Amino acid sequence: MQRTSAVLMVVLMAVAATLAAQEPPAKIGFVDVERAVATIDEGKARLGELREWARPREEELARLSRDIETLRAEMAQKRGTVSDDTLAEMNRRLVARQREFEDKQRIARRDFEERQGVVLKEVGEKLTAVITQYADANRFTAVFILKPNDLVYLANSADLTDTVIKLYNEKYPFTAGKR
Repeated sequence: MQRTSAVLMVVLMAVAATLAAQEPPAKIGFVDVERAVATIDEGKARLGELREWARPREEELARLSRDIETLRAEMAQKRGTVSDDTLAEMNRRLVARQREFEDKQRIARRDFEERQGVVLKEVGEKLTAVITQYADANRFTAVFILKPNDLVYLANSADLTDTVIKLYNEKYPFTAGKR
C-alpha cells in the first residue's frame, strides 16, 4: 500500500510539473494613465481647451482677490482716522467681496471638475479599449495603472505607456474641432 501511494505521489508530482511547464509565464504591464492622457494628441488638445475655458474664471478670481486685499489695506490704513460707521461700511463691502470670491471659486471649481471628468471619462474609455486590445494581442496576464510615486522599481519592458500613447494616436487621430 505504501508503495502504491509513493508511486501515485511521484506520478502526481510529474503531472503537476508538466502542467506548470506548459503554463506560459505571467506577463504583467503598467500604464501611466495620467501621463498617457496628457500626452496623447486628443488629451493634450482637450486639456488645453479646458485650461482655456478656466482662464477667464481664474483671472476674475485673481481680480476679486486683489480687490479684497485692497479693501483690507484701506481699512487698516484708515482705522482710527475715520468714523465707526465708515469702518462698518468698509467691512460690509469687504465681507460681500469675500463671499462673492468664495461663491465664484466654489462654482468655478465645481464646473472645472465636472468638465474635467467628462474629458477624462471620454478619453479614458478609449484609452482602456486600446490597452485591452494591446494586452489581449500580446497575451498579458494583467495591466495595472502605474502610480510612479508608489513604485520602487519597474523594468522598462513592463511600462507600456509609450506604446499605448502611440497606438491611441494611431487608432484615434485627433483633429482640432473634431471629436
